[in-house]
Parts: sequence; structure tokens; C-alpha cells
Amino acid sequence: MRSKFLTSAFVVAIGLGLAGIAPSFAAPAQPTSVKFGYFNLGLVKISYPEAAGSEALRVQAENQLRRDVERGNEMLQKAQQDKKPKDEVEKMAKELQLEINAEQHALVQLVQSQSATANQAIQAAVQAVAKEKGLDVVVDGASVFTGGEKVVNNGEDITEAIVKKLQPQALQPGGGSRPAPSTTPAAPVNR
Repeated sequence: MRSKFLTSAFVVAIGLGLAGIAPSFAAPAQPTSVKFGYFNLGLVKISYPEAAGSEALRVQAENQLRRDVERGNEMLQKAQQDKKPKDEVEKMAKELQLEINAEQHALVQLVQSQSATANQAIQAAVQAVAKEKGLDVVVDGASVFTGGEKVVNNGEDITEAIVKKLQPQALQPGGGSRPAPSTTPAAPVNR
């Protein structure tokens, strides 16, 4: 018991001693002036066809997978009703699972690619608007969990400017810095 107490006391003493000699790495905060803006990412995504299309693609992919899982389950039930051997049903189940997993992976890649393209375009539009308006910081207003009143009172709402930057006419020469639309197919192929 005494040994445990001494060991604990020794560790605490060393810790306290080191805390007293540890250098301070943080520099004192200096007041600075920052011009910031905010926008509504949800509204921008709804207003931007590629972002809305990536959400529709995600829903289509989920529905496609659900149909394929249901089809696979029906095939397995039919095999069991037809009194197929257990090892044949298990082999069929494994093959169906591999097929579903491969399809799921391909659909996830497709949806992620489409979403990434839309997100890159939104990011480019946000950066362009921030530069045009001389903003130092831009936040998604919906993601501010505290201090939102300060953001609204002291920041600039640039949602409309971002939406305009993403409009098709912004694609015209000299009309904006938006990347070319994706050539990714809009929907998975049905079986």
C-alpha cells in the first residue's frame, strides 16, 4: 500500500514539476478585423441542378439496390420452395451477395463522383463570390451552432450571389469560373 502511494505521489510531483517548466507554445490572441459572409448550403444545392441531380441519383441508386435485393430474396425463396439442395441454395446466396456488393460499390462510386463534381462547383462559386466581395471567411449559416446572431448581424448573406454564379448563363465565356458539367450518367442501368 505504501509503495503504491509513494509511486502515485512521485508521478504527481513529477507532473506538477514539469507543468511549471513547460514552455508556452500559444501566442496571445491579437484582435483582428475579419470580413465574413454566410450562405445557405441547402438552398444553394436545391437551386443548382447538378447538386439536385446527385441527390436524385442517390435515391435512384438506393431504389435500384432495394429492387435487386428483393429479386435475390425471391430467387432464394423459390429455390427453397423448389426444395433445392442446401449447398446449392447457399452457393446461390453467396453469388447473389457478391453481385449485390459489387453493384452497391459501383453505385456508391457513381453517386460520390456526381456529388464531388457538384460540391467542387459550389466551392468554386463560393470562392469566386468571396473574392468579388472581399470576404475573408465564408460559413454555411445552417452549420453555425452558436453565435449565429453575430454572423447574421455582422456578416453578409451571399446565398443569392452563389446561386447566380451557378446558373447556366455563368457558363458563357467570361461568365464565371464554374467547371464544365459532369458527363456522368444520370441513373444506373436497370436489369
